[in-house]
Amino acid sequence: MKSLQKWFTRGTEFIAAMTLAAIFITFLLGIFFRYAPFLEPIGWSVVLISLLWVWLIFFGCSFLVRETDHVAFDVLYIAAPTRIRKILALISAVLMIAAMVWSFPAVWEAIFSNRLMELKKIQTLRVPLTGDRIAIKWLFAPFVLLMVVVTLRYLWRIGTVFRYGPPDTEIDGLSDDDNIGGGAVL
Repeated sequence: MKSLQKWFTRGTEFIAAMTLAAIFITFLLGIFFRYAPFLEPIGWSVVLISLLWVWLIFFGCSFLVRETDHVAFDVLYIAAPTRIRKILALISAVLMIAAMVWSFPAVWEAIFSNRLMELKKIQTLRVPLTGDRIAIKWLFAPFVLLMVVVTLRYLWRIGTVFRYGPPDTEIDGLSDDDNIGGGAVL
């Protein structure tokens, strides 16, 4: 299981790195074509960068950003006893799942079932093989991916809270040896 998780993590990191590299190369191409005296500026570079950036952000939030990487206002959670933290972790997971499941049909309809999203095209980008313009719905599609992954993450969290208890806090990771003399931990 750990090996599969490691390969999955490496794969998602590779996809994110390649997307960032594509953004950077497209950016450099845009600059080169803009200032080269013998070439015409390319208008699609800014739009492609924007499209890839949106995909990179939602893909990264879906697969690469851990829950501990997010900003959290958890003063009351940390101060609570383990039993209360378990209840709070379960309530927050259920609320997140409920919010995602409740809003999913409306988001799906707004992105994939809306005729306007299919008709409205990104004017400067075309599919390389067919030459067709790209529908604007593909700019918003990664949000659906994020919703699915967040739902699965919190379903997994419910299982781990029942199995192992509430997630550890930053204070749980500190030992007495780390804070000798009562000074601040760096």
